[in-house]
Amino acid sequence: MIDLHCHALPGIDDGPGEIAGAIELARVAAAAGTRTLVATPHIDHSWFIQPATLAGRVAELESALAAAGVEIEVRTGGEIALTRLMDLDEPELDELALGPGGHLLLEAPLTIGAGDFEAIVLSTHARGRPVVLAHPERCPALLRRPERMPPLIDAGVLMQVTAGSLAGQFGETIQRTALRWLSDGWVHVIASDAHDAYRRPPDLLGPIARGDRDLPGLLELAPWLTESVPQAILDGTAIPEPPALPKPPVERSWLGRLRPRA
Repeated sequence: MIDLHCHALPGIDDGPGEIAGAIELARVAAAAGTRTLVATPHIDHSWFIQPATLAGRVAELESALAAAGVEIEVRTGGEIALTRLMDLDEPELDELALGPGGHLLLEAPLTIGAGDFEAIVLSTHARGRPVVLAHPERCPALLRRPERMPPLIDAGVLMQVTAGSLAGQFGETIQRTALRWLSDGWVHVIASDAHDAYRRPPDLLGPIARGDRDLPGLLELAPWLTESVPQAILDGTAIPEPPALPKPPVERSWLGRLRPRA
């Protein structure tokens, strides 16, 4: 599997504070079946990380992992806050891109007063910087008005849900929302958004298996969400069509109750 969103670099943001924690995070990820971690530190005005420094930090982590016998690839990226996006020039965006296709991981705002941020996302996408939107299921604006999602998806924006959301890590409302959007075909990538080895761990299949209890067939979709689409993003190739996700009968799941009444 490929974990497209992970705070794996030590001492740079709210991920591991030291190299030992980063090694343990990567070790847990590898044991859970992940072969590639994309290191996506917060690119915002709180940590103010310089994109040009990230390739060197990734190389240092890969060297430490090799010395520790942890077999996992680490790639460069960044989780870009919309408030910082406007300050970044084209070379800096190149440093943060998820592979040669130029995809940028933009953070869906987690604050209630985010406003109509879609214009920024769409303008970024339209100027040849394809967008992966991180954790939209945790964005208050989209939770309140999910009808704002389809225009983004129709424009080609890819949606990345946090694995822990499927297991209820962020509450029942977010869990139900993530599963509902998966059922509706609104999700393209599941990533861990891991910050450490245990509290915010880099497990993908465990939460997906938990989600499969309420959305049967989710495990069958997992290779597309954690392998095929992330690989296409990293390679800069066309996003593959998803396999069909079977719709569970209403009586077998509470998901049917989430549909709006006509």
